[in-house]
Amino acid sequence: MKKICYLLCILIPVYIYGCKEEGRIDHIDDSAPAPGPVTILGVTSKPGGATIKYKIPDDDNLRGVKVVYTRNGEVCESKASRYVDTLVVEGFGNTSPQEVKLYSVGVNEKLSEPVSTTIQPLLPPVQTVKFDMEASFGGVIVSINENYTNADLAIVLMADTVGNSSRTQWIDLQTFHTKSVAMKFARRGLSPTPAYFGAYLRDRWNNVSDTIFKTLIPIEEIKLPKDKFRNAALPTDYFTPAENNSGYRLEMLWTGPEAHSGGEFYASSHSAPMPQWFTIELGYKMSISRIQKWPRSNYELYSGTAPRVFQVWGSDNPNPDGSWDDSWKLLGEFEQLKPSGYGEGREVGPITDEDNDYWYNRTEFDLVPTEEAPDPYQTVTHLRFKILSTFNTYGTDASMSQIIIGELTFWGQLRDDE
Repeated sequence: MKKICYLLCILIPVYIYGCKEEGRIDHIDDSAPAPGPVTILGVTSKPGGATIKYKIPDDDNLRGVKVVYTRNGEVCESKASRYVDTLVVEGFGNTSPQEVKLYSVGVNEKLSEPVSTTIQPLLPPVQTVKFDMEASFGGVIVSINENYTNADLAIVLMADTVGNSSRTQWIDLQTFHTKSVAMKFARRGLSPTPAYFGAYLRDRWNNVSDTIFKTLIPIEEIKLPKDKFRNAALPTDYFTPAENNSGYRLEMLWTGPEAHSGGEFYASSHSAPMPQWFTIELGYKMSISRIQKWPRSNYELYSGTAPRVFQVWGSDNPNPDGSWDDSWKLLGEFEQLKPSGYGEGREVGPITDEDNDYWYNRTEFDLVPTEEAPDPYQTVTHLRFKILSTFNTYGTDASMSQIIIGELTFWGQLRDDE
């Protein structure tokens, strides 16, 4: 028995060692010749570049294919494995013909003889995407439109520190980034005096558009005080908090996350009717230019109980019976913006980093004149929010839904002098 135990003590470690997984060892034959060249099958032009389709050689030593080209004076290359039959070259700032060279790459990194072809890029996005700027409340709004390729673009807003078009000294005021088909960005906090501004587009290869210039006058705007806000509690309003918890009261909309950073928010009960509305008595005469909204922190990203479509109504003398009579005027109807866009069926779809940042940090709604709301800047003493759908109820006939909002802040002008 002692001999058997002794043998087992020797054999088991040997067996374990023998079964141990070894690291992969690839044999690379440095003496193997370079693979044969690729055969180019076609070239498809695209904005700022081209897609090249090719056939690889039948060679066991082939690792992949690379293309070498010169862009903005710099030699660049792109690579693809042997399992791919296309390569993309991109980043050109014009439509001039460009020579590119394709190489087969061996496992031992030896290159085949080059195969040359000429591509002719289409106009790059910085030359085709439409952009503009306009004066707004508190500053300037720059906009991008028709970015149909979802190109990664920056729009640079400049300001002249001298202040006139005959003698200029430019500074970059702010740069905004987007891949959206259409997007607006606001630079707030500017003085309500005439100023000379410029804007241009830039892509990630530093190709730039022409610059547009405008003299604009930002409209005076302040963050409106919340010290006199209260729940108007009109008879038809719904503001019952979830679980009757005082921490979910309507008042959390103006004394919640922004004021306390304690995670407070407004949450209606789970059996709330849809649509549902609530009314805020402002305590001042105000003209509203924009509304900022914060969601519940780290919760329901483009989903769940967050409002998706809602209306804002204003009154300076609401009917105390809570009815929707002529004392209420529509100031605007809004849908939660998603910078990357909703799907063809209005589904939420993939969520990008830009979407995430907008949801938690930059969601705001500008009041602008429309056919339905021709005078959004009228003087009001009460605001009424009518939630038409949450993300849960959008596109359904749901009759009940909870609503959760973190915080509301209003910008505009005080009109106590009227």
